[in-house]
Amino acid sequence: MLVSLFILATLTKIHGHYTSGDAPVYHPLPHFWTGVGFCPSGRIDHRGISSALSSSAVQMNLRQIAALPVGAVTHIRIHWLLELIHFLQYDSNGTPIYDFSEFDAFIDFLHDELRLSPVIEWMGNLGGVFLENPQQMPFYWEHFVKTTINHQLARHGSSKIANWRYETWNEPDLRSYNKLNMTAQSFLDYVQAVRRGLSKAGSLETHEGKFQLPMYRALRGPAGLFKSLQNHPLCWKLLDECNKSVKYCPIDILTFHRKGVNGTATEIINGSLALMAKIYEEYPNLKTLPVANDIRSEADPVAGWNTPREFQADVRYGITLISTVMHHLQAKVADGPLRRLESISHDNAFLSYHPYEFTQRTLLAHFQMNETHPPHSQFFQKPVYIALGMLAKLGNRAANIERVNMDASHSVQVLRSVSGGSGGPGQYMATIFLSPVEAGPQLTAFHHKYTLNMSIANESAFITELIVPYITDPYYVWKQAGSPAYPNATLREAMRRVQTPKLHQTGPIWAYNSEVVINSANIPLPWAMLLRVCSASWPKLRRPQQLAIAEVTHGEVFISWMEHPKSTQCLLSYEVWFKERDSQGLSVDWVLISNDWHLPYPSFHYAPGDRGSVNGFYKVRGVDVFNATSPFSQIVEYMEL
Repeated sequence: MLVSLFILATLTKIHGHYTSGDAPVYHPLPHFWTGVGFCPSGRIDHRGISSALSSSAVQMNLRQIAALPVGAVTHIRIHWLLELIHFLQYDSNGTPIYDFSEFDAFIDFLHDELRLSPVIEWMGNLGGVFLENPQQMPFYWEHFVKTTINHQLARHGSSKIANWRYETWNEPDLRSYNKLNMTAQSFLDYVQAVRRGLSKAGSLETHEGKFQLPMYRALRGPAGLFKSLQNHPLCWKLLDECNKSVKYCPIDILTFHRKGVNGTATEIINGSLALMAKIYEEYPNLKTLPVANDIRSEADPVAGWNTPREFQADVRYGITLISTVMHHLQAKVADGPLRRLESISHDNAFLSYHPYEFTQRTLLAHFQMNETHPPHSQFFQKPVYIALGMLAKLGNRAANIERVNMDASHSVQVLRSVSGGSGGPGQYMATIFLSPVEAGPQLTAFHHKYTLNMSIANESAFITELIVPYITDPYYVWKQAGSPAYPNATLREAMRRVQTPKLHQTGPIWAYNSEVVINSANIPLPWAMLLRVCSASWPKLRRPQQLAIAEVTHGEVFISWMEHPKSTQCLLSYEVWFKERDSQGLSVDWVLISNDWHLPYPSFHYAPGDRGSVNGFYKVRGVDVFNATSPFSQIVEYMEL
């Protein structure tokens, strides 16, 4: 099936059923949607969490999530992460002594290798310390928090962990989480102890002969569902105490969890607005605190990550994620209950399992290939993964969300953003067009044209990419092949061919003011389109960094690299080059192994099969919309053992 977008020259105002005589007003656009999370499977103790997080499947899952475009995912929240810290014994004063070695190894992988900042939830019962000593629990928590932070400061330094986030116990009112059986009072004592530990961490430093206090670290909480007072007394009690004196409130960012019921973005935002309105009515002094819907948010339109649902497998999930980001942006810029929204996150970094490889709420489809020797995992990037990458391309200023009517009951949402310049249009522009999710997927009979205002100086170029059913949908390819539990190499390549956004058109823009017209008549619903416009004066592509080659199985590798945060907005695609090493030595020439792939995200799964070997040397470079190339990355050698 072909996608038909008719594009003429380039750029004025959104027309059709919508017109506006005013130039758009742009406001700051912090990228507030860049957190993901999951809970490891297995036992919730040191041995169980250690086994889960050290598994090759979990680490490849994280490696692929980190291989989204720079800025797409910045923070990852992992329940029970602190169980990696092993309680050893008490010292002569009765103070716990901990072994941080396994925690350190995982943090090094997460933070140093993948460049993901952890969200540290202060939850766990390391070696039974807290339950065995209920009267000493506040002291133990203060000591544990302070010791953990000081340990990381000694290893990484304050600047490297400045972006880490710290949060209280996740959903403490639920019995499944409240492993310490905390009461309302003991929960307050625990939160105050965590706050003291954070405040005391880090010794006094001197700078140019002057004393400096330790860095202040914000505490987020109470990470609650905030249902009835009778069933959720702990979180409501904390808000009550904070309302009495915000100055002495132990939390700095009020976090809550709101999700949908029927899978729509509207439910999530309406639930969040209603909750915050209720909180501000009962606790008006809390209006000064930033807020965050920090785990069950835009990518969680329905509760229960492991409940299989068809829409979570295909394009509809990605469209819903983008739509909810837009809803939250509207609420953030409005003078309403969410005007102090600090961040939202999504709980979709889980490992899916058979027979629900695609249909569980995850970013990646995970296949456990149990019939290979040894068994291994294969991952495929779902359309929701593409959606996060598209959002990462937005600029740092955005106009108000616009709606273009398709018919009497459906409209396209339009979010335009810019970077560079001041006030008005800048040197870089990124616009997302989003069709209604509830109308598809099917062929639409709608005929509509979009035009967009853009005044951009100097030589420019544009690029359009799509998320669209069937064409950017590995699930569809897999189902057409009979949904095998163990897809063969041919099917796996076919699935990966459709796991990136569809490159539709790219070309130069010569006129100072010109027009792009997009006709969506033959696009299957639902769809999303990212339009980027770049000035030739925008920073050129930088050299890809930290090229890494990770084994998938014999004869297959996952190649990933790091992008520079201010040079990839105008990227067209990446090129992956390879020089094979065989028993006689090196092959004669470098080969472009990604020759017929569109690679707008910084990774590539290389599986040559009988066509060649993965042993040899690799390098990567980027190509921008002007067909200029970046310098090559460093050359990395890979050898199978």
